[in-house]
This record gives sequence, structure tokens and C-alpha cells, in this order.
Amino acid sequence: MKMAIDCRALRNAPSGIPNFLVASINDFSRYFINWEFFLLSNEEFHPEIAKQIIYRDNIKVIIAPLLLFKNVSFLWLVTKANFIVNKIKPDLYWSPAFLLPPFLSNKIQTLVTVHDVVNKEFKSTMSLIGRIYAHLLQDYSINKADKLWANSYYTTSAIMKYYKTRRSKDIFTGFFINKTLFKPITISDQEKSALLNQYNVNSNFILFVGTLEPRKNLEFLLNLMPSIKHLEVKLLVVGAKGWGKTKISSIVESTNYPSEKVVFSGFVPSEDLIMLYNLASIFISTSLNEGFGMPQLEAMACGCPVIAPHNSAMIEVVEGAGETVRSWEVNDWVNAITKVLINREEYRIKGLERSKQYEAEFVLKQLFSYINNERS
Repeated sequence: MKMAIDCRALRNAPSGIPNFLVASINDFSRYFINWEFFLLSNEEFHPEIAKQIIYRDNIKVIIAPLLLFKNVSFLWLVTKANFIVNKIKPDLYWSPAFLLPPFLSNKIQTLVTVHDVVNKEFKSTMSLIGRIYAHLLQDYSINKADKLWANSYYTTSAIMKYYKTRRSKDIFTGFFINKTLFKPITISDQEKSALLNQYNVNSNFILFVGTLEPRKNLEFLLNLMPSIKHLEVKLLVVGAKGWGKTKISSIVESTNYPSEKVVFSGFVPSEDLIMLYNLASIFISTSLNEGFGMPQLEAMACGCPVIAPHNSAMIEVVEGAGETVRSWEVNDWVNAITKVLINREEYRIKGLERSKQYEAEFVLKQLFSYINNERS
């Protein structure tokens, strides 16, 4: 059998969806050796991503840019992608990030992975272009797909709520992370010292990982820092700038703000991120909404305790293994941070156990049964 995969996300530096897609490709090709997998993109893969892919014999990469507007992936999707896929004639076309080409042959079964429904529930946290893009193609793709794969039960319930006319009435729910990357590792004293110096933090630091956009609600976490000065922790913010205006600069530059306790690293290589997950005292998310919470699970898989808001999919991913905070009261968050720091080893063990529930082999075998209509 043949599967064609939209791999445009692999043009980008490692982050949530690219990391998930690489793990999926490597495990698909490993567990289903009789399948052929066609990886489609309009541009070459990011160098760091490319070296993470295991190029087994059943994987074929097709890079087919447009003659003009080579970097406009949306234009590629609605034009050239259709011709490429229809020529390959796969049994299944998988879109790992919402969107389907609009003119695929009806003989090709389609699978769409849905990571969130922010366009329905938190429109105000999206850019105008993002909202238009989602309205035009995301809604179309979810409604038209023959099969739907949701990353969490929270996302599944949202799909059922907002997409009542969808073709795929049955929704597969399951997710995993790249366990070959995100795991506890041994770090020498020399490596630890070099990394902490590089990112200007000491051995007691809080880690935040996420795109700097309104939905991630980093401003709330920054405003917490004056209230935990007594804990002698630094905050390391890992993530590229997203869209939209934020108050980050005005917060950090305000009078009497402990700006020396906050470090913005921007994007970091995967090797560094894994070590930071392993070394951080706590991982904290203050997101307003998550379809899953991949960084939270990555942190737990590396043995880093997690604190997150008690909302959206973070409840099912974090609650019981980390701390979920039910309010936006500063004192509640300060108490949660203090509690986790005191009981760090307990939360480390719970997080590692929780991460074992998200195993690729189990999820993918269930997924293939669902695709082949064998799932009861």
C-alpha cells in the first residue's frame, strides 16, 4: 500500500508539529514495512530535521517546488500538490497539519490530523491571516476528510461540537512524542556547566517552551517572577517570536522588575532543548488553550516536573502527573511552584510514568486498524 504525506512542516526548524511528523514517519516506516511512504514538500527539509529522519527503503522523498513563488506553500498545496498526489495514486493521503489539497481524486482515501480548534474557541489569539486561512482550508479539510485523527480527547470533543457535518463520524484519538529524542539522559558536569553558561542560567531554573504569541500567555508567567524572587530561580524562555503585539518588553523593562532573572533564548537546537528539559527544575506552561500540550509531555518524558493551567487538553496530559492550577490567582501559582520544587523527585517519577502512556507503536497500530475499518 502507498501513503502520501504532506511534509511541508519539515521545512521548518524543530518544534511541535515537525517533531511529531518526524517521529510518525520513522515509526510508520518501521512498523509497516510493506507500505511505501511518499514525503511531499515544495522545499527542502530543514537540515536539523532532515538528519532526524530514518531513510528506510520504503521511504521516498519528493521535493517539487513551483516555478514561481517557490516559498508560498499554500499556493503549492492548492495547485501542484494535487497533480503530484494524483500521479502517485496512493491508497491514503495524510495531512498531519489540518489541510487537504482541494482537488484530490475521490479514489484516494484522506486522513487529517487535528491538533486544536483554536480557530473556533480562541479566534482572538490568532492573526487575521491565520483566521482567514483556517476558515478557507481548515474547515474544508476537517469536513471533507475520510478519516480524522485527533491528538487528544479534548480535541475530539471539540471536533464533534464544531464540525457536525463532517464526513468522518468516527474520530481516532491518540498521540505520542519522539521517545528516541525526549528521554532522561546522562549529562556530564562539563556539559552541564557549558550549557548553563551558554543560556545564562544557574542550576535552579524554570523552563518555558513555546512560540511567543498571545495564546501562550507568557505575560502571565513573566508577571509571576517578582512574586517568586525569594525562591532564587531564573526563567528561561525558549521559543521563536510568533505574531501579534505583546507586553513582554514593557513588563521586563518596567521599574523594579527582576529582569536579571529572565532569559530569552529564542530558538534552540534539539540537542540543547533535550538537555534543558533534563536540567530544568520545573517546566511551566501558562497557555490559555492547548489541543494537546506537546512540550509538557516532552518535559515529563525527560524527567522534568510540569506545572500547567487546568484547562483544555492539559488536564488529560498533565493532571495527576504534574500540577494543574485551577485559577489565574498569583498566590495559587506561587504555591504550586513552591510545592513542586519541594517535591520535585515525586513529580519527576510521576511524569515519567505518564509519558509511558503515549507510546508510538500502540497508537500507530490502533490507527492503522481505524484506517482499515477494523476498529470496533
